[in-house]
Amino acid sequence: MTERRRIDIVTARGPSSCPRCRREGLLLVRVPYGWTNAVGTAVDGRIGVVLCAGCDAQAPHPAPLFTWFHVNSNVERETSEEFVRLLVAWAENASVPPLDEGRLDEEISLWRSGSL
Repeated sequence: MTERRRIDIVTARGPSSCPRCRREGLLLVRVPYGWTNAVGTAVDGRIGVVLCAGCDAQAPHPAPLFTWFHVNSNVERETSEEFVRLLVAWAENASVPPLDEGRLDEEISLWRSGSL
């Protein structure tokens, strides 16, 4: 039996901006995220993933959700089941690239030197 990941839908007064392009995102979810550090210890947490009409336009999993947003502007009682089904299909496949520890070390060095 496959363990399901807990996905949190983040609701707020205003939409989140896409961290990739800075445009307004459609929605934000928090997904499990982690890596194994240099001493072999698991570092687990949750990270936000923004659904962006621009950046995610070519990705297969959010396509039905984009279509839903074009047809429906808000989640209403009569559309809520379909929205949840499409949201879960996208969120279960939402992921974050693995941590690039070399890039992180570079950014830490730049920050410490005042260059970032």
